[in-house]
Amino acid sequence: MAVGLVAAVVGIALWWNAPATQGGAPGGKAKVAPSAVAAEVRANATESRTSRGGPAEVDRVKTFEDLKQRAKAGDAVAQRLLADTYEGCYFVNIDREHFMDSLDFYRQMIRAPAQLSVLEQVAAERFAQCGAVDGGAIVPMQLVTGWYAQAAENGDLAARLMDNAFKRKRLDTAEAAEQLEEVLGSNDPAAVFAMGSTLHSNYPASTGGPAEGLMTGEHAGEAWMVAGCRMGYDCGPSGKLMGTLCLIQNACTGEDFEAYLKRAMMNEAERRDLERRVTEILRLVEG
Repeated sequence: MAVGLVAAVVGIALWWNAPATQGGAPGGKAKVAPSAVAAEVRANATESRTSRGGPAEVDRVKTFEDLKQRAKAGDAVAQRLLADTYEGCYFVNIDREHFMDSLDFYRQMIRAPAQLSVLEQVAAERFAQCGAVDGGAIVPMQLVTGWYAQAAENGDLAARLMDNAFKRKRLDTAEAAEQLEEVLGSNDPAAVFAMGSTLHSNYPASTGGPAEGLMTGEHAGEAWMVAGCRMGYDCGPSGKLMGTLCLIQNACTGEDFEAYLKRAMMNEAERRDLERRVTEILRLVEG
């Protein structure tokens, strides 16, 4: 659970290009034939773009262009959010026709009608949103990594963690302890969440200090992510995070991240361990 979840949350572009484990999955060689679901999602996307009298598409373009301008002006948070936006559209815009067709593969794996409805809604909205990102153009990987690196250079802590993960930078014990102290002292939900989503990519087994026990174990990364969610990071049912998990892990349950994660755990002991870790992380953040 943990490894697959982190792959879904950080480095989406790398995941999408990885060889598939099942025929027809993203990155694989098998092609999925177009069908009614692809047409339905295209229709839903068109409807969402033209709803409320037609301004939806214009609003999306304006929102994206405003974010891009703030990023170009040097706003570190905007730079991180722009990188995040590009990352979320990488696997959509790399082949927009294939994105629609690939929904058949996921549809076959979902049985509950309510979850199928969520999948179609999420796909339609993501397709429309990514159509506003540079006009739906293919997203070069360098835009994702480059904007994370720029945001990190300009002082955004969450972006620094993401930049390290994309560069596969393994911190030594002293670096890890220093960065951990920064995250705990930041009171930044995005940095706490990023600590979890990049934990196994960046950190050595031992960092020392009071949080050392929170850095290892199967659900260590998820605990930091849930802590970030509780601090205010957008982990809600309609947010980008859960939309991405729906699109690439069939997590089309209409739940927030914490509820989805706890339900997916094997037993109550795992849930109690997660809660213990989250409580301790939040205690350390609050000082």
